[in-house]
Amino acid sequence: MVCWLILLVIMNVAVMEPQEEYCRITAPNILLVIADDLGWADIGFSHKPDGFVSDKGIPETPHLDRTAEEGLVLDNLYTQAACTPTRGSLMTGKYAFRLGQLFTSSVMGPQEKESSSHKFLSKELAERGYKVHGVGKWHLGHRDKRYRPTERGFDSFYGLYKGMGTHYTHHHVSHPWLGETWGRHFGDHDFHYDYRNGSESVLTETEDDEGVHSTELFTKAAVSRIKEHDKTSPLFLYVAYTAPHSPLEPDESIVAKRNNHIIDVERRRYAAMVTQMDDGFGEILSALEERSMKENTVIIFVSDHGAALVKSCWDYVGGSNKPYRDGKFTFFEGGIKSAAFIWAPWLNDGVKGTHSKALAHVVDIHSLVLSLSGCMTNLVDNKINNEVGSMSLIRALKGDHSGRDTILHNLVSTPLPLNKLTKYCSPTTPQPGNYGVIRYHNYKLFYGDLVMWCHSDLLTEPCPDLVFVSGRAAMLFDLEIDPYERVNIAASNIDVVEKLAAMILEYSKDAPSQWVV
Repeated sequence: MVCWLILLVIMNVAVMEPQEEYCRITAPNILLVIADDLGWADIGFSHKPDGFVSDKGIPETPHLDRTAEEGLVLDNLYTQAACTPTRGSLMTGKYAFRLGQLFTSSVMGPQEKESSSHKFLSKELAERGYKVHGVGKWHLGHRDKRYRPTERGFDSFYGLYKGMGTHYTHHHVSHPWLGETWGRHFGDHDFHYDYRNGSESVLTETEDDEGVHSTELFTKAAVSRIKEHDKTSPLFLYVAYTAPHSPLEPDESIVAKRNNHIIDVERRRYAAMVTQMDDGFGEILSALEERSMKENTVIIFVSDHGAALVKSCWDYVGGSNKPYRDGKFTFFEGGIKSAAFIWAPWLNDGVKGTHSKALAHVVDIHSLVLSLSGCMTNLVDNKINNEVGSMSLIRALKGDHSGRDTILHNLVSTPLPLNKLTKYCSPTTPQPGNYGVIRYHNYKLFYGDLVMWCHSDLLTEPCPDLVFVSGRAAMLFDLEIDPYERVNIAASNIDVVEKLAAMILEYSKDAPSQWVV
């Protein structure tokens, strides 16, 4: 209890420089769980306040729902629209455009050679006395071993380097629009156990787990890390499940026994993957309780973005982002609004079991974790909206839901290389142009070369009619009265468009010269 009281005092200080030993004594364990392609309507806790009822049926997730209901649900946490940009922002505390990462999930390109200049959260925590272990999906660089997890601060990593793989045979799956070479760096098999041996990284590829579902393997590995943990040091456990990401390969025993309220067969199979992840989460909680670690652990759960909705991109469409618009790879609400919560044993009664409307971005998780570690140092105001040093989630945990006022959702400010991702999911999609998407209070602006973007085959419905302001296309939404982005109000709010467009322009001054697309 004394340690938690000390930590609460620490959280009231925005910037501090504690002693290393003091950090180790007071810092809590941190469990960070990431779901892969989980939609807003794919879990129970995310939409209870608005009374929305999914017509597709919600997967059974009792462990996640119960933990969320005992914690703080984040109703307005935003991610990027794809896997790697979200993970990159979380690990570095920087917007994806600063990392050279755009709308796809690739980080295999020129920018990877420069990425060592971005210190990862895992490295920060390791330097502050944490034992740092990763399980699941990496997708943050692998061609050069310098960019693999154990060179980024992790003491061990068990899982896949790349973006997606078969769940039972653990083979990498290439998307056709990325080109064949993207699946050849390690052969077809992509499952690894890497660990630190002193100052050296030992990199191994595992093949003895074939035939066991990846979700089960990741859960077992996470439980093992907890059981083996030396409690004299705090633990940071990063569990990045590959569920419910494509391919659709559920545990058939779960399909047969669970989620019988869901009529659609494809949806029920998708739901089984979500339910299996929830079962794994429950096992991890039990392991923490068995070792008397839960009372000193902060739990953060987040989906990396919305569910994929376009069949030409994926082998199934089982997820749902309703009632929000569109999904993965788009910057409409359904693509970037994340189902998320934070649980901590010291939450007061005024916070516990509530939903926060605070506007937050995945970069804020980076700031939150550093703050919780008791070692939040050198956070510097960054341009318009304190990107790195935002305290929005820290304030929310104390009952202050004012949140941040600005989020830069995406920025494409220089021409894209012609040899990279000129198409999305079919050969008919033109190359996207330069544009920005920004949120400011209740307003959200899409601005730039939107004509081609609005014809992307990633969209499930047409864009509202575009309005041209200063020669650039604009879509402006007031999310307070139009949360589902149906009515473009740019024509009647030119002053707002110009203000937000100027903010985008200010950000573009920091855009890198090379893009990873």
